[in-house]
Amino acid sequence: MAAVALFFILAGSLMLLMGYVFNNPGTVFNAFNSVADRFLQGEAHEENEEFFLQGMDELQLSSRRVEMEVRTYKGSTLKVRLSGKVPRFEEGKYILQTTEKNRLQITFLEPLASHWIHMNVNGQELSKTTDSQLKAEIYLPESYKNQISIESQEGAVTLHLPKDALYEMDLQSVQGAISNNLEQAASEKVEPQNVGHIQVRTTVGPITVQPQE
Repeated sequence: MAAVALFFILAGSLMLLMGYVFNNPGTVFNAFNSVADRFLQGEAHEENEEFFLQGMDELQLSSRRVEMEVRTYKGSTLKVRLSGKVPRFEEGKYILQTTEKNRLQITFLEPLASHWIHMNVNGQELSKTTDSQLKAEIYLPESYKNQISIESQEGAVTLHLPKDALYEMDLQSVQGAISNNLEQAASEKVEPQNVGHIQVRTTVGPITVQPQE
C-alpha cells in the first residue's frame, strides 16, 4: 500500500514538473542556460617544462589543435609553457616528452573530456560546448642549429625569429595561410654549422613568421 502511495506521489510530482516546464519554458531555459555556462566554463591550467638539448640532432614539436608560438633566447635549454583552460573535473599533464636516440619529441596533448550539452524546451534549443583551449609558448636556445620540425593539424604556428639569426625554413600547409614577414640580414660568409633548419607542416592551421622584438 505504501509503495502504491509513493508511486502516485512521484507520478504527481513529475506531472507538476512537466506542467511547469510547459507553461514556463523561458524561466526553465534561462535557468538551464546559467547552469550550463558554469558547468562548461573551463578552469585555468598551466604547465612549465625544461628540456636539455645536448646530443639531440633533431627537435620535433607536434600538436593537433594546440596553438604553438616559438621564440629564441640566449639560454641553453628548451623551455615550454603551456597555458589556457581545460574542462572542469579533468586533471592531467598535457606535455608529453619522447626521446629516441638523438631525437627529442615534444607533443602537446588535448584534454580527453569534451563537455557538450544540448537541450530543447518547447522548441527552444540550446547547445553549448566547453571553452577549453591551450596555447604552447616555446623558448628555443639561439645556439641550437640542428633540425627543428613543427607539425600541427588545426593549431596555428607562429615563429618569432631575430633578424640576425640564420635559418633555412621550409613552410608548408595543405589549407592554412602562410605569411613570412621576416627579412633576415645578409651575411657574406656563413658556416654551415651556424645555420639552423626549421620545417613547419600544418593541415589547416596558419603559419606565420615574424621578427622577434
